[in-house]
Amino acid sequence: MVEKLRVPRSRKRTAALAAVAAVGAFASFGTAHADQPEGGVTPYIIGGSPADQTYSFMTSLQYERDGNPDSHRCGGALISPEWVVTAAHCVTQESPDGKPVVLDPAMFHVRIGSTDRTTGGSVAKIREIVVHPDYQALPDRSEGDDVALMRLDAPSDQAPAPMADELTEPGTAVRQIGWGYISNDDKGDPNKLPTQLQQLDTAIIPPSTPKCAADAGDDSWGIRDGDVCTDNPEGVRGPCGGDSGSPLLAREGDGWQVVGVDSRGVGSVCGESPDIYTSVGHFRGWIDSVIG
Repeated sequence: MVEKLRVPRSRKRTAALAAVAAVGAFASFGTAHADQPEGGVTPYIIGGSPADQTYSFMTSLQYERDGNPDSHRCGGALISPEWVVTAAHCVTQESPDGKPVVLDPAMFHVRIGSTDRTTGGSVAKIREIVVHPDYQALPDRSEGDDVALMRLDAPSDQAPAPMADELTEPGTAVRQIGWGYISNDDKGDPNKLPTQLQQLDTAIIPPSTPKCAADAGDDSWGIRDGDVCTDNPEGVRGPCGGDSGSPLLAREGDGWQVVGVDSRGVGSVCGESPDIYTSVGHFRGWIDSVIG
């Protein structure tokens, strides 16, 4: 999530990324949840708790930053042996005309299937990035369609997660997971991102809920077609910088189904407003057309 600069959680870190990647994750109000230095990153889940299980499909998108070759940028979910779904803002940067510039896949690698983003699971390089064709990389507003797919350089040995095939209904109990900041005071300092995966249980609320549409009358980061809105328990809990792209989960039998990817917070303070997730079910046709 991004902070109240009305930037998607991942947007704020885009500028930082551009500098870091001269060649080559966001939280609340009007910000994306990607983890970026000085306002370009989304923090850990605020008010969550350490993951109580291993999610074989959970992915940390990583790149080199400030001398750290494995700096966490965003989350993602393994949805087939070769493909990971994430937020489009995690793998793009802005341009004057709003057309996203897709970052070089060679910048990134992923760790899949561990609750510790620094060890365990499996590590893979990224071979290809495909961004939804309708996504716009606007600096001060989100128009939705915030979804992208990353193809691995080889099939993963981790178990993929099944995906929803339709927009998830309000009232559905869901779980948020991610490596975003766990305190608003830590935002902007990548060294404060948690090493252990965090989780938080909440529910999807109706898209017509006023706090899902706007914050203080500003709808820049509110819900759009193809999105779902998750409640912020007790008015203080929810995703933050570094949680962008992380999967929203719903129970499916004894396991989990991916129903969304974290896009942005409606407000600028993590946990004090709902979170907006791009619905995987809504975009299932496009996802299937890409991954075959």
